[in-house]
Amino acid sequence: MHNVPPAASPVRIDPGAAAASLGSATGGPLASGAAFAVYRLGRSSFHAAVVRRVEGDVVVIAERTEPIGGAEFDGLLLAYLSGRHPDAGVRLWSRIADPAEAADRQLRARLLEKITRAREELSERDFTVITLPEADIKMPLTREEFESRVGELVESTADVMEETLAEAGVHPAELAGLLMAGGAARTPLAATTLRRRFGVEPVLAAPNAKVLLAEAAPVATRELPFVDEQEAPPRRRGQGRAVVLTAALLVVVGAGAAFGSQLGDGDSAGDDVAADESTAAAATSETLADASAEPSETASEEASATPSESPTPDETELGPEDPVEDEAPSESDPTTESAPIGSVPNVVGMSTAEAHRAVEEAGFAGVEQTGEQRGVFDWSHEDCEIIDQSPEPGSTRALSESVSVTFSYSGEASDCDV
Repeated sequence: MHNVPPAASPVRIDPGAAAASLGSATGGPLASGAAFAVYRLGRSSFHAAVVRRVEGDVVVIAERTEPIGGAEFDGLLLAYLSGRHPDAGVRLWSRIADPAEAADRQLRARLLEKITRAREELSERDFTVITLPEADIKMPLTREEFESRVGELVESTADVMEETLAEAGVHPAELAGLLMAGGAARTPLAATTLRRRFGVEPVLAAPNAKVLLAEAAPVATRELPFVDEQEAPPRRRGQGRAVVLTAALLVVVGAGAAFGSQLGDGDSAGDDVAADESTAAAATSETLADASAEPSETASEEASATPSESPTPDETELGPEDPVEDEAPSESDPTTESAPIGSVPNVVGMSTAEAHRAVEEAGFAGVEQTGEQRGVFDWSHEDCEIIDQSPEPGSTRALSESVSVTFSYSGEASDCDV
């Protein structure tokens, strides 16, 4: 008999937290009767809401959600890079497109992590380079290239925002503000698009500001970058994006196979067989990544994480995970309310600063970090890179617990303090 996973806990915009974030960003409280918009673009879902102050309270008067987020951005970039750099080897891209072995899944997960980091860097700069030492490849990427890949998705989020405003009966000119939250919302193209579409100057919430509130008790976090999902949520627009993305990558691989003798087989030997890949990171399709991200999230903000193939959790606000049911109390024990729990994010490979942010956004108490010094000529890891963690990624723990990490450094351990 198959176990049917429980329904996901709905995740909503927290009007009070959103109003506080807007007030902090603008330097003033929301006037009575005023309304503002919330544009939250997380790792695997997008929330649009209109919030109004009514008689001393703030309430959501319209809200919509779409399964669009940073993970889908990363999937589009993966397909783009495979076509841009065929010289990396037909066999390499075949392994990444259809990872059959544990080493292939680990390689693909590692590349997606690098792509996520590059995307975040392009929020601050115009150019970056994606390196994958395991395959001995380097792929330059510009902000212009990135924005050309994700422009359609960003426009889709603006469409949803427009629909939400119409549902609320609020004209953009009436807005007291437009608050942007979530890691992917820091993509400069998002602010540019909102400014052009609505004539409003958007403001960014503080990096760690939380504007989501689950209607039920906290369960396993819902926005993990690489999590296998049993079902994909219905989506009103852009249903063909994942199919097109998959086709794009497979066409590149197929074309490379046809001309393999010219392209070469730039595969690297001896990939590390570490943790199994999981994925909402590509948010593409089962064929491309054999993983996809769900839109639901808990009250925690996003982060990056990598659970194992069987649905074990990872990072904050992060990808889709099957909610965890509380065990039914026995007749002999009194019924008590379960402590809030969450899915431990996968922070291995992140910097210490990124790890702190991911753990905090996942809702856990904090990070306890320990340094491990390496030789000056040991380039196996970057300075401040997380090389180990406890509890294991994907395990379910009380949110009151801390996550212990070990980071690598070659100079001073204090350089990695957060």
